[in-house]
Amino acid sequence: MSVLKALASRIRNEVHDASSKRTIQPEDEIYRRWKVDEFEYTEKGVKKSTSHAEYITKKSWLRASIKIEESIKKSDAHASAARLLTKALGQKNKTAHYLERFVGKLIYRYLEEPELSGSDANTIVANFLKDVKEEPLKYGATVELDGIVIIPKSIELRIGDTSLILRQIKIEDLEKEIPVYGFGMQQYSRIPSAILNIDFLGRQANEIQIRVEQAITILRLFKVGSVKYTAYHMRSESITDVTASATLGAGGTLAALEKSQIRKEDIQKLKKFWQTMTKSLPLSFYELGETRIDYITIAYKRYCDALLQNGVLERRIANAVMGLESLFLKGGETQELIYRLSIRIAKIFSLLGHDSYKVRDVVEDAYKVRNLFVHGDHLSYKQKRKLNAKYGDIRSFLLFLLDYLRISIIAAIFMKKEKEELLDLIDDSLVDHGKDTQLTNLLTSANSLI
Repeated sequence: MSVLKALASRIRNEVHDASSKRTIQPEDEIYRRWKVDEFEYTEKGVKKSTSHAEYITKKSWLRASIKIEESIKKSDAHASAARLLTKALGQKNKTAHYLERFVGKLIYRYLEEPELSGSDANTIVANFLKDVKEEPLKYGATVELDGIVIIPKSIELRIGDTSLILRQIKIEDLEKEIPVYGFGMQQYSRIPSAILNIDFLGRQANEIQIRVEQAITILRLFKVGSVKYTAYHMRSESITDVTASATLGAGGTLAALEKSQIRKEDIQKLKKFWQTMTKSLPLSFYELGETRIDYITIAYKRYCDALLQNGVLERRIANAVMGLESLFLKGGETQELIYRLSIRIAKIFSLLGHDSYKVRDVVEDAYKVRNLFVHGDHLSYKQKRKLNAKYGDIRSFLLFLLDYLRISIIAAIFMKKEKEELLDLIDDSLVDHGKDTQLTNLLTSANSLI
């Protein structure tokens, strides 16, 4: 600790001396700053937002920092720190990388904040030592979301060691400053509808990506919404993890197809849902590189296809039906598919407090649309009129179907049964009171979340 503090003191003195003698000078870097002229946030998200670009200059210490770093590397303090780290890590290459990050971090902070306090410098030293010892540090991200609208100004959640804040978009979220040259030249084309802040104790940048994907999955399953990120900005207290300060953009300019709303009355239910799903959600739903495929995962992927892939409504309806087929039809079943599918789903939903006749009708109508689409046809004018008359409009019909799939996925997660065993139980429950009671008990956990 004392050796690193001595190095930090050497860096401070070097920066102060070079600055006072004017042997280093900042350079001007041109930025494009977006200034918001009009802004209105409603229950549908950002209803109105206009902005204009202004060009500003900011001071860049990049070249100056390189000059300071070259000088520091020749110092006795740097040599002492290198010997200490080599002894601790046992690898010269790793030592060189870690020490370069430590020195670079302190040089940058002292150049940007000449009056940086000793306690702040000590915090950097302490975090660096945690890096060396591979101890957990604070990691996090600010995630720009589309497909979800937060009606309260903000919602705070605490799940284990993870702190989450869901909040409305503010003007300052849209007033970005972006370098004209180099990476990040373009403003993100989609205006987000909400912000999610995530903070947790971790060790690697990929943990941030996993937490973001997990959060988006939970929000998609809480209510039907095409929740996705437009971009997210990673951060970390780690000194050595270079990748933990990157910004990732989703690409594409399409708006979310469906927007869910989180209202004040949803907050307690959301907290319980998030707490439970964090422990129960299959890794295959969100983990990067996860290759496990099972019937519930296939159903979730079809749910995402129906939520996120734009195009004709017939295709989205077909994807939703195929998600339900993944859950409620056996691979070897080829006869009476509409009947089997609708009856099994209606039975499950009757135990969850839904009108089983309405559920059956929606599934039967959706299966007919699915058959039209997979055989290269589409809804006729007469068929569309019939669905509009029955459900209000075809989009409402699709939302009913997506909600049934969402609920079915949650139920399947908590019933924890192999597919064929579960389907046999559903079939038997239609005629056997004991099996009906067994199925009801299996649905208890899911029922409390839906």
